[in-house]
Amino acid sequence: MTGQAQGVTWRITGSRGFETAWVEVSGTVLRARGRVLGTVPEPYWMTYELETGEDYVTRRLLVTAEDASGDSRSLDLRRGDDGQWTANGQPLPEVAGADDCDLGLSPLTNTMPVLRHRLHEGAEAGAAAEDGPGQQDFLMAWVSVPDLTVQPSLQTYTYLGPAEHGARVRFTSGDFRSDLEFDRDGLVVTYPGLAFRLHSPGQDLAAEQRRHWQETYEERPDLYGPQPSEPAVHAAVMFRKAGARTVLELGAGHGRDAVYLARAGFEVTATDFSATALARLREHAEAEGAAERVHTIEHDARDPLPLPDESVDGVYAHMLLCMALSTEEIRALVDEVMRVLRPGGVFVYTVRHTGDAHYGVGTSHGDGIYEHGGFAVHFFDRELVDALAEGWELREVHAFEEGTLPRRLWRITQTRQPGPAVAP
Repeated sequence: MTGQAQGVTWRITGSRGFETAWVEVSGTVLRARGRVLGTVPEPYWMTYELETGEDYVTRRLLVTAEDASGDSRSLDLRRGDDGQWTANGQPLPEVAGADDCDLGLSPLTNTMPVLRHRLHEGAEAGAAAEDGPGQQDFLMAWVSVPDLTVQPSLQTYTYLGPAEHGARVRFTSGDFRSDLEFDRDGLVVTYPGLAFRLHSPGQDLAAEQRRHWQETYEERPDLYGPQPSEPAVHAAVMFRKAGARTVLELGAGHGRDAVYLARAGFEVTATDFSATALARLREHAEAEGAAERVHTIEHDARDPLPLPDESVDGVYAHMLLCMALSTEEIRALVDEVMRVLRPGGVFVYTVRHTGDAHYGVGTSHGDGIYEHGGFAVHFFDRELVDALAEGWELREVHAFEEGTLPRRLWRITQTRQPGPAVAP
């Protein structure tokens, strides 16, 4: 990052918005400018400019914020060489001696203390290992958004160890704690509970979506409510007709359908890549008296299924196949379903199709994938459905609608050959 501006965008789950910053480091001086869009606690947008002196110590933060009413406010926050701060020219003795500003809900301002103490490299943490885990305590000039008031904030950064893109650092302030991942430039990659990077280093769309869904399940653990979906009710009927006892659900989420299938008498193995969702699923199963019939496996749909050949009687997947998966990844997943499904077993899955209102809307990622509102969807055409049914006995392609938009989907029922006919 040294010597040239680097653009970085975060999805800010804490404000249900986004932040884009252009960051430049020259020696130990950081300059940045950014734009922020938030919807919590109220809709607002902001622009900011940040400049530090040597050793990444804040020199000036200039912020402008505007809310939905059109009211605009500005903050000119400055730190003098003597460690004294002013806000719009007024002294701030309560933050005297602080080295850093901290713009609320912004991952950018976590960078300065991390760079100064090289926590993204573990350097000072390693030197402090004899006394503890490399803990650094700070007084910050914290800026509340969108009102732009300034308050003192005591914060602690603790080096935890290396991570995929750099290092993990624990952030603590009062009762709040989060284990952040920083890249090798000292910029936040993930900030659980607050933000995650879009287009992180070495990260593809599917990995970003994994982070997005994890944050979504943490914020909204009962995203789709407790009642089973209509496709799950249909699947239970089809599984019974095929004499199924064991069922695999792919992308089970918080478990409304898995628990329904268990209560319907099936032995259910539920998979999802979100540990948060699976924990909620187990709680739901326990509360419904179905815990003994539900087993969970944390699994990414891009990987081979962790089950033996011909080990289940039915497979069910509600909208998993139309997530951020490439066509080749979807084909590989369907091949895995065939492998673990016994001959005559039934596969029921649903996907959003090209007649959906969101098809062609938002950011295109190619291969029929469009991202809208942070959620990426692979929209199916009938050609893809037919291609995935090759080698199967295709029983039904049923169009239906779900939700308030509404989402437009197909429910596909197909049987692994050879097997008895199963009437839809």
